Amino acid sequence: MSEPREGAPPPAQAPEKVAAAQAFCQGLFERLGARVRVEVQETAEAIGVALRPEEGNAVELSSALVEAAQVLANRVVNPSGEARKWVNLEVGGFRDDADPAVKAMAERLAAAARRSGQVLAIAPMSARERRQVHLALQDAEGVSTHSEGEGLFRTLLVVPGKDSGS
Repeated sequence: MSEPREGAPPPAQAPEKVAAAQAFCQGLFERLGARVRVEVQETAEAIGVALRPEEGNAVELSSALVEAAQVLANRVVNPSGEARKWVNLEVGGFRDDADPAVKAMAERLAAAARRSGQVLAIAPMSARERRQVHLALQDAEGVSTHSEGEGLFRTLLVVPGKDSGS
């Protein structure tokens, strides 16, 4: 079996990654003293983790805390050398709707990459926004996307021309 290449699509189903994401998040928030129910939902592209504060929760689920927990969860769930399945944390529940402003930006980026013929590197951007751009452009003609780097230094690339699978 060959090793997954960088930028390879996520596995359609990864029950071991889903279980790892839930166990890690549950343990982390318990150790922080947060009263939070952790719900997990897998799609073909990612693993969604909803954090639902319960009665008596005294830990503020700020965006900085949730973003840090998301970075850690992704390190645990996606060890080096494995096909990545991104873990997205949400507070309060799952959001199915994409931000229309991010979708419009993705379309402008795709048009600019096609027109210029150059790779566009976009940073900084939240993990959620990067994912929305990837999803918005997954079927776009003449461009492909992928991310490089880690954590706060992760950069979204919009590449003119479709990858021919090489």
